[in-house]
Amino acid sequence: MFNPIDYADEQMDSKQENELLKWVRQLDDEHKFTFVWRVLNANPWKGCELAKRSQLKPIFLEAILEKGLVYGDASSVEWWIKAVLPGLGHRRVLEIIKAHIDVAPLCLYKTLYWLPWLYRNQSKQLKNEILAPQVEFNKKYPNYQPRRSIGTHA
Repeated sequence: MFNPIDYADEQMDSKQENELLKWVRQLDDEHKFTFVWRVLNANPWKGCELAKRSQLKPIFLEAILEKGLVYGDASSVEWWIKAVLPGLGHRRVLEIIKAHIDVAPLCLYKTLYWLPWLYRNQSKQLKNEILAPQVEFNKKYPNYQPRRSIGTHA
């Protein structure tokens, strides 16, 4: 049995990492998510790496992305998106991000730099869908200058 706080604080070699992943993947969905969530709270970077490899259900990945959009800063929000992208898919991640434009504009603002990079090898249609939130954001908030880097509003 592994302790999420110990895992968040310790360096592991690849063998130990594989043992942990094997153990996490055999847990039921709720316990698997709880373990990953506790790691995320203790060490977001390590938690995002674990979330990407833990085979979590989409509902849990959505919760992780929502947390990252609020608590990640403009640099670390990339980790949170990359952590859930394989499990949710590009379109679902984009839908979740776009849903914040009216209620939490800072969450969308933080992702605008990363979205083109994360979707660069996708279809032209999907690339156009990525540009749409940026255009909409710039129309709604033409002079947006956030005064903080985490949270939901500037």
